[in-house]
Amino acid sequence: MDSNLVFASTILLLAFVVLSVVDGVYLHLWRYRLHARAESQREHWLHTARALLFPPILVTLFLAPPQGFVLWLGLALVAADQCIELFDTFSEKDSRASLGGLSSFEYSLHVVLTTLRVGALALALAAVPPEAWHLWASTSAAREHPEFVRSAVEFLLPGAFVAAVVHVWLGCRWSVAPTCRWARALGRAG
Repeated sequence: MDSNLVFASTILLLAFVVLSVVDGVYLHLWRYRLHARAESQREHWLHTARALLFPPILVTLFLAPPQGFVLWLGLALVAADQCIELFDTFSEKDSRASLGGLSSFEYSLHVVLTTLRVGALALALAAVPPEAWHLWASTSAAREHPEFVRSAVEFLLPGAFVAAVVHVWLGCRWSVAPTCRWARALGRAG
């Protein structure tokens, strides 16, 4: 595993996470309160699905030695995330119509976030040695990520889990779906 590529990938990943907090927490949850807008419910649930996918993507591609089944599972999660992002993009026009659409700032932020995410993934995958791509690659010869990478991902994981839980809770809190009664009850109690 090329540690320079992995290091560069991790730097891009960290930049992606910092800017994702601006987009996801500040813009989506606080400023625009997408979870509380009836016309934005679909967009919020798409964001929630992506928030739920992010921790296992971190674990499979940036924490566990990326090889064999774990590597391919990570790629499947990334593919699912990419599909959800496309649906998110298609939903934004209707979701943001009453807000005047996406602001230039948010649109630009989405372009930068996509670039950082793709760069981090491309470098991480380029660092994977050829023998690791075999579906049943032996784990005995697994190459661990450098300590910096493992530490960075271990630092990011708790926040990623919290973000996923908050997305679910807010989505259910403002949803009319019967399966979300528990979140509305907690919201009234708190």
